[in-house]
Amino acid sequence: MQYPKLELIAEGKTKRLWSTTDDKLVIAEYSDDAMLYHAKQKVYFAGKGHYCAEIDSLLMKQLYANNIPTHYVDRIEENCLLVKKAEMIPIEVVIRNYAAGSMCNRLGIEHGKKLKSPVLEFCYKNDKLNDPVINEYHVYAMELCTPEELSVMCYQASRINKVLTSLMAEIGVLVADFKLEFGRVNGRLVVADEISPNVSRFWDKNTMHRFEREGDPSYEYQVILSRLKKVCAGER
Repeated sequence: MQYPKLELIAEGKTKRLWSTTDDKLVIAEYSDDAMLYHAKQKVYFAGKGHYCAEIDSLLMKQLYANNIPTHYVDRIEENCLLVKKAEMIPIEVVIRNYAAGSMCNRLGIEHGKKLKSPVLEFCYKNDKLNDPVINEYHVYAMELCTPEELSVMCYQASRINKVLTSLMAEIGVLVADFKLEFGRVNGRLVVADEISPNVSRFWDKNTMHRFEREGDPSYEYQVILSRLKKVCAGER
């Protein structure tokens, strides 16, 4: 069945959401812009939306295969996914396996240090406030979600981290950190938004840095997608 884009519901830094003929489904259209590190760095290149949509599609399928509920339904265009309409929880769950970015700045930990155990952080999703770090007491005081929901989010985040790090290890990639968002679909919490280089630090295990090639901002996305397609197809 075809699902045409009807009305623009929302527009964020990396994608647009469109209504469809089914009020339970929306279309996530990935743009060629990427705002990294709380909008402090902008990356643009033609085709980025296509890369992110395909990477996200592959990873969401891997979560489904591991019995982790997501909003993902299907990839319907090069840069568009069909997803379940979700009531988003305004919390970003950041999973850190290596010290990088704001964690180093806040805590003085050496960049690139492998953490003894994964660290989960919560950020209040609010662009005007630059998505500040919060704790569970803030979550409950601000009524962002229930204690039961936060417990589920932490549990699923830990499960996703195991799936993602194991999968990426097969293709020579370290998962330094990544961000998750959750939403409610028929009262059930599911992984929503995206998992892609837009919201993750995927490092080359040999260099401990992102995959880079001078003058080609698409290189990282090309490498990640090419390797993921092989491992997801059962090639090694």
